[in-house]
Amino acid sequence: MPRILLTTLVLLLLLIVTAALLVPLVVDEDKLLEIAATALKDQTGATLTVDGDIQFSLLPTLEISLADAAITLPQKQQPNLRAGLLQIGVRLLPLIGGDIEIDSIVLNQIRARIESGADENKVDTTALSNEELDAFYAKRRSSLTTSGETIGAALMVPAALRVNRLTINDAQLDFIDPTADAPNRVEIVRLHARSLNLDGGAIPVEATVLLVGDQPIELSLNGDIRLDQAQHKVTLEEFKLALIGATADPFELLTSGVIDIERQTADLQLALSSGDMHGKGTVRYAGLKSPSIDSVMHLNLLDPALLLLAGPQAISNKEKDAAGTEEALPLGKLRTIDARTKLSIEQARFDTHTVKDLQANLRVVDGVVQITDVTGVLHKGKLQAAATFNGKHNTATLTTQGSLTQLDLATALAATDSKPVLGGTATLSWQLNSRGRTTDELTTALQGPIKLTTEDIVLQGTSVEKLLCQIVALTNKEQLEATFGQNTHFDTFTADIQLADGKVTLNPLHAKLTGIALTGMGDFDLLDQEFEATFKARLSPELEQVDHACRVSKRLTAIEWPINCNGRIDTEPGKWCKVDARSILHDLTINEGREKLEKKAGKLFNKWFNKGD
Repeated sequence: MPRILLTTLVLLLLLIVTAALLVPLVVDEDKLLEIAATALKDQTGATLTVDGDIQFSLLPTLEISLADAAITLPQKQQPNLRAGLLQIGVRLLPLIGGDIEIDSIVLNQIRARIESGADENKVDTTALSNEELDAFYAKRRSSLTTSGETIGAALMVPAALRVNRLTINDAQLDFIDPTADAPNRVEIVRLHARSLNLDGGAIPVEATVLLVGDQPIELSLNGDIRLDQAQHKVTLEEFKLALIGATADPFELLTSGVIDIERQTADLQLALSSGDMHGKGTVRYAGLKSPSIDSVMHLNLLDPALLLLAGPQAISNKEKDAAGTEEALPLGKLRTIDARTKLSIEQARFDTHTVKDLQANLRVVDGVVQITDVTGVLHKGKLQAAATFNGKHNTATLTTQGSLTQLDLATALAATDSKPVLGGTATLSWQLNSRGRTTDELTTALQGPIKLTTEDIVLQGTSVEKLLCQIVALTNKEQLEATFGQNTHFDTFTADIQLADGKVTLNPLHAKLTGIALTGMGDFDLLDQEFEATFKARLSPELEQVDHACRVSKRLTAIEWPINCNGRIDTEPGKWCKVDARSILHDLTINEGREKLEKKAGKLFNKWFNKGD
């Protein structure tokens, strides 16, 4: 529809100039308008009306000016385009010789309504069943195969178009969607173009455009365009686009390349910047092939916070409906994307975590997002991963597998502003899957195994040796003399982790430090961020090296020392765990009673055996 409207406008201008050739130099303005309106009606079916003044002048150019002019397209009840002023200037000397050279076109106070017609290719996939979705994808692939050999749209503008200057001021375009509550409005604050031609000559263009909405966005354009009607191609040369309001910092894009109108393809080179972010790459668009967008991009920085809208709409991290519940995943929009991207990012920030030297391949088609060959460095650890998000059907699925080796735990915790409760390095490997219709559902349904191994683990703020030695010294009826550190240094620490039902379950967990061996299990709630764990400690005589009062007798090595832990990861570590002294004393009493009974039984046996001799 925009192309039809612009073509009609250009045709109208040329018809008015052509009409000028049919009348004497001293012309009747009303007769001129009648000729132009009749020709426009005959050729396009559109109706031209002028409610304001009509002015005609000869020098220094042949100039026609229409005030309050309107164009109504066929079968429409109200004007599709209205102009407060439409002014055309034609060079006089070439006109006398039979050539038309338009010196200037000025359009002020344009008001246009552009109605979206029925689009057979536009389907609300969120209303389809899984079987209907499969049929929809198959039909779309078949359509691409069929149309891939066809020719697209040609550059449909008059072949003789030559305009020295084109100026548009205060243009308001309303794009009407019958299914929407309000039109999408685009305001052309100002557009100025020089040397318009269709022979491939440079056309300098400057424009300021405002996208009206809850979050207004200002777009400025500046660069050269070349239109080649014979080849049906548009060439962009160092074309600069700047957006203000779309992101926290102004977003600038410099592009050059060739657009083939007939084949519906574009090959562009890009350079972009926004605040501290800058990058470059290539993009190929092929409207009749898959992938329709194929790009290679290199960025120095990717930070979602830089890409947020720069207004109050950026405050909320999650989309909620009126009832306060999380909205469904945007599967309908995802299914319209057919793209392939190769990414190289020096620093990629995800919330408070930064992945350095991130490399990834991305493929999106039919609602399926495949991320492969993901590599990078996260908190000094080497990352290798892959993931698939499948939104083809109404319940999405997620699978991911990978590893993170030699992760620096202190750095990772510092990035989350958490207390420095752990030091050392960790290596994780995982294979997870999930399904759901919202982000929370995907998080809660996440399940699968994670393997954890560590090196040089230090638990900050808690001394496990001190907790246990205090109880041991009590049973020895002695007092500790050694000064214990504030931390616990583990010799080994490993765990098998299972995700299910929104919880991380550690079972089993094995840890060892001087004179102490720990086994246990625990749960961590992904949504509430709360944990609960129970450990059993086995003591060995090595504890005497820590403090003489902490020497372990046979009766102490025979029992399991329970340690109960619970809390939140953002609270004080020293308050997480307690030794269950009551349980220990209970076990000691039982063991001591058993030991006394065994001694009495032994004496009785020996006495009986000796009598027999």
